Amino acid sequence: MFLRPIALIRSAVLMFAMSTPALAEDISFTPCALTGSSGNGNLHAECATWQRPLDPSNPDGEQVDLFLAKLKSTSNTPADDAFTLINGGPGGSSVDLMIQFAPLLSAFTRERDVLVIDQRGTGRSSRLTCEGIADDPDNYDPDKVPELIKDCLARLPFDPIFFTTSVAVEDLEAMRLGLGYEQLSIYGVSYGTRVAQHYMRTYPHSSRAVILDGVVPPSEVLGSQIALHSQHALDNVFVRCAEQPTCADVFGDIKASFELVSSQLKESPIQMTLAHPVTGIRTELELGHPQLVAWLRFSLYAPETTALIPVILNEAAKKQSYTPIASNALRMLHNLKTSMAYGMHNAVICTEDAPFYADEQVDFALLSATYMGREMYDTLHTLCAQWPRGFMHETMKQPLQSAVPTLVLSGENDPITPPSWGKAVMPGLSNAIHIVAPGQGHGTISRGCIPRLIESFVEEPNPQALDLACIERLQPFPFFVDLLGPTP
Repeated sequence: MFLRPIALIRSAVLMFAMSTPALAEDISFTPCALTGSSGNGNLHAECATWQRPLDPSNPDGEQVDLFLAKLKSTSNTPADDAFTLINGGPGGSSVDLMIQFAPLLSAFTRERDVLVIDQRGTGRSSRLTCEGIADDPDNYDPDKVPELIKDCLARLPFDPIFFTTSVAVEDLEAMRLGLGYEQLSIYGVSYGTRVAQHYMRTYPHSSRAVILDGVVPPSEVLGSQIALHSQHALDNVFVRCAEQPTCADVFGDIKASFELVSSQLKESPIQMTLAHPVTGIRTELELGHPQLVAWLRFSLYAPETTALIPVILNEAAKKQSYTPIASNALRMLHNLKTSMAYGMHNAVICTEDAPFYADEQVDFALLSATYMGREMYDTLHTLCAQWPRGFMHETMKQPLQSAVPTLVLSGENDPITPPSWGKAVMPGLSNAIHIVAPGQGHGTISRGCIPRLIESFVEEPNPQALDLACIERLQPFPFFVDLLGPTP
C-alpha cells in the first residue's frame, strides 16, 4: 500500500468522533490448532478471519484482516456475555495470551464462551512489524533512528495511523455486536488495561465485569517513567537480599556486585561465542551494558526470574562468568522480537504517549542515575518525532469514571505498572476493589489464588463479595543460592 506522505499525515485531524461500529455479520468460525508466536503452547479452538475497514470513517474503503479465536462454552445454556483477554505491549498478541493461559480458561468455559481478538497490527491481525527496530528496541543508535523509521514505514502494509487504541475499541465493539453477545467480561493486562478502560468509557453498557491487571491509568504516559519504576524494583531486590541471611551470607553485597559488573560492561564489552538459548545455534555476541539492562529489566517482571538476579550477578562479579547474563539476555530479546509487533507499538506510543511527554516535568538527573538511564526516554522522543501520529478519541487521556464492576490487580514488585497506578484509578471506579499481590511482579493472573478470585468475580461481578484471605499467603519466590535453585 502507498503510505501518505508524513507531512500530510501530520496535518490530518487527529481526533475523530465515536461511532456505532458496523456489524460483524461475516464472521465464520472453523476448528483450528493454535501455537504461540515463540513456538510455545498448543490450543485447539475455533478461529475466524474477519475483515474490518482500515479507516473506520470509510467502511467501504481498504480492509484489514483481523483474527479471532473462540473456546465454546461447555454449558447447554451459556451466559449472554463472552470472556475476553487483551494483551499488553503495546504490540503483544491477545491470542498468544489465550494460548499461554489455556489451562486457566477451562474454568470460564463452564459458563460462557471465551472469545479473543488479536488487536489490529498484532499477532495474526494484519501485523505491523519493524525488523530493524525489533532487533534491540531499547538501545538504538540515535543517528540510525531516522533511517530505521523511514525503512519501517516504507515496508508497512497499511497506514499506521489507524492502529491505535481508539480504533481497536471500535473493532472490539463491532465483534461483540456482530456475534450477538449481550456484554463482554474483560481481562486486560498492562497496556491491555488501557484498551479495557477506553472500551468501558466509549461503550459504557457493553462491559459486564472488568479485570485490570497491572494498570496503566488513562492520564499516564508509557515510557517516561519505566526506568524509575524499574530502578525501584531493582533496589527492592538489593534490600530484600541484604535482609535475608541466606542471600546475604552467600552473595554479600549484591548492589556492589551489580555496580562492578555494570561498570565493567560499560568500559569493556566482552566478545563471546555461545549456544543461543532458544535456537541452539552458535552465536557471536558483544556483551555490553545494553544486554545487562535487557536482562535485568525483563527479569524483574516475574518472581521466578527476579530470584535469579543475586546469583547471576555474583557469577559475573566474583567468578567472571558472564554466560548467564548473556544467555538470559539473548533469550529475552529473542522472545520479545518474536512476540511483539513494533509497528503497532510505535503507532500507539507515538500517538497516545510520546506527544504528552513534558521535559520540564522530568528529573533528568534522577533518570540518568537509574541502571537503565535516560536512553529509552530519549529514544522514544527521537523515534516518535519521525513516526506519524494517529487517530485518538479526544477523551482518551481523561480519568475514567465508571460504575462497571472492576477488579484492579497490582503486583507489589511490579517494575513497570506499580501499585500506585492501581491506586490512582480507584477514585473514578465506583464499584471496584484494588488488590496488591505480595511479592509479585507484572501480571498476576496465574499467581496463587488469583485465578480463583478472577473466576469468582466473573461468575458474580461483586467486588465486595470476594474472599481475599488467600492473598496473604502469596510471597516472593525465594532467591536462588546457586544456579541449581533456592535453599530447600
